[in-house]
Amino acid sequence: MPTPTPPVPVTEEHFFNRELSWLAFNERVLEEAARRDLPVLERLKFLAITASNLDEFFMVRVGALQLLREQGVRHKDAAGLTPTQQWERIHERATAFVARQYEILEGQLRPLLWQGNIRRLRVSDLTPAQRAHLEDHFNEHIFPVLSPIALDEDAPRITVPALQIALLCAVLSEQDGRASRRHVLFTLPSNLPRHVTVPDAETAAHCYVNLEDLIELFLQHYFPSEKVTDCARFRISRNSDIAVDDESAFDLASEMEDVLQARLLSPAIRIEIEQGAPRDLVKIIRDLCGARTAQVFTIPGELDLRACFQIASLSGFDELKVETWETHPSHQIEPGQSIFEAVKAGDILLHHPFESFDPVLQLIEEAAADENVIAIKQILYRTAKNSRIISALIRAAQAGKHVTVLVELKARFDEARNLERAEDLLNAGAQIIYGVRGLKTHAKICLVMRREAGHLVRYTHFGTGNYNESTARLYTDISLLTARPGFGADASAFFNTVTGRSRFVHFERISMAPFGLRERLLTMIRSETERARQGESAAIMLKMNALEDRRMIEALYEASQAGVKVRLNVRGICCLRPGVKGVSDNITVVSIIDRYLEHARIYWFRQGGRPVVFISSADFMNRNLSKRVELLVPVEDKDAKKRLTHILETHFADTSRGRHLRADGAWIQPAVPAARAVRSQLSFTQEAARRARARNQAPDLLVPHVPKD
Repeated sequence: MPTPTPPVPVTEEHFFNRELSWLAFNERVLEEAARRDLPVLERLKFLAITASNLDEFFMVRVGALQLLREQGVRHKDAAGLTPTQQWERIHERATAFVARQYEILEGQLRPLLWQGNIRRLRVSDLTPAQRAHLEDHFNEHIFPVLSPIALDEDAPRITVPALQIALLCAVLSEQDGRASRRHVLFTLPSNLPRHVTVPDAETAAHCYVNLEDLIELFLQHYFPSEKVTDCARFRISRNSDIAVDDESAFDLASEMEDVLQARLLSPAIRIEIEQGAPRDLVKIIRDLCGARTAQVFTIPGELDLRACFQIASLSGFDELKVETWETHPSHQIEPGQSIFEAVKAGDILLHHPFESFDPVLQLIEEAAADENVIAIKQILYRTAKNSRIISALIRAAQAGKHVTVLVELKARFDEARNLERAEDLLNAGAQIIYGVRGLKTHAKICLVMRREAGHLVRYTHFGTGNYNESTARLYTDISLLTARPGFGADASAFFNTVTGRSRFVHFERISMAPFGLRERLLTMIRSETERARQGESAAIMLKMNALEDRRMIEALYEASQAGVKVRLNVRGICCLRPGVKGVSDNITVVSIIDRYLEHARIYWFRQGGRPVVFISSADFMNRNLSKRVELLVPVEDKDAKKRLTHILETHFADTSRGRHLRADGAWIQPAVPAARAVRSQLSFTQEAARRARARNQAPDLLVPHVPKD
């Protein structure tokens, strides 16, 4: 056999920058807002998503870059860019992105909304009767709430709240014939509605004004003997890349409260100023917010497009929305059947939200009420606002069951909620663990232990998504419910490891980051690589949210060079550059942006025609593989493996919402006639409906059982 060709050395040119790749993902989301084949409120929803995404990107990723720049760090990333170079390219790309957002809003969506009887009114559009109505509303609901803050040399330095719209006003007063000018700041609290409805008897349309327009219209009420001469609107984003030092934390809950407080006072990362602001007020805003270290953007329209979520969810405008896709019950669970009986009959695979999240809720709620259940153990990373899961765990603890919950206090932007719910669980008698020192616990696992006929049976749920019944209707994820003893034993060992400071043990089936998960995946990739070198057919299919880890990318490049067919379904960040001659010829990358947020992680390896398939909570990112507690779970049930393979193949066949990554970084959508296009999420919806109908259909032929000879 010929000596295998050594792999081509991997250099900077073979990687995309992580931050720019993320911006490319948000650009793909924005393309959905520009789709003329979507109803206007669906397009508006995608626009709001891009605004929310961009806020978090600046607060976290750009915030981290700012710290590196301030520290003088010149270390290059895998793509060869220093923090300063990344900062500059982000500003250029984000500026163009924001301009595109407002082109879509004002040039495309606003006229369609107006035609659909959803109308934002400007001050100049108001009739005298509408002005009078709004003035009454202002005096009753807004005037008593807002507090003007004077800006002068004697006043203490003002901290402008992050992500809230602020108004800086110039006020002119006269005393003894001499004019004096001062500046006053208003911040719009988030508990006031952003949109104020305006009655319009003539058209019967839903008309509204923005809160900032209404306040500016009646600002004079705060200064009855003075004159408001100018006003500027702005909004800041602050650095949220602040983490607790839990290596030395004595009380993690108290330390996390300090972190939340520190975020309120952290440096400004981005300053958005609405176009048309007077130059002298812009200078004051920049000085007030610390513009020397922040990126300043002039916004060509209303600030904070996240408010578009509220318009997109207005009731009574179904003709402007997409047709609802129904979520169907699992075909593996009979109506009224105990979840324990269903799982004991065989592994249950759920594909959310096409299939309901209810079986996961049922497992925990039924366990809470079942006298034979003696213990429940669970990881909670992000939960719903009024979580049925936490309510069930509280009931279980109150009923005397042994309930152990690891609540991850370091789940960014959910820290406050997790602190509150952890306290509720603690008061109910549950045993609470506040994460793992030095790591975020991101694994999705629940273990229920039940006495049955004198034996202890373990029921385990593994998932790719959070225990959040709200996002389970919006994110695509995989759940696996199993009563296989090997998985139950591994689950028990896992909880002993993370809650009891036990030494790490090698599990029978599952793998855990940061101890062994990366190595198991690398072993699988290298196994396919070696099979290809031996002349066998070799293939890898991977579905994930982000691909950034250098070691994993290098292993995939080596597999490609050996002849392995590598297909990647990556929703967001992808630092791998596909289609590079001699390096990644055999790698293709597709990203799917559609109605639901793609969130599942599925890893498939051909293995000589006997595929090995995993689901996981971990992406191919260094933080997931090295800095978090994650799980990789092999799927052993034959039918479940077939379904996961089918899910992957359907995603790769998507020509409706799938975009392919080229070697130059461009994402291209296939030019396929709409009538022949494959839309993977629609296919999954239709398949779930067919399975539900088949389960509910009565048999058309009755076949009697007869005694055998």
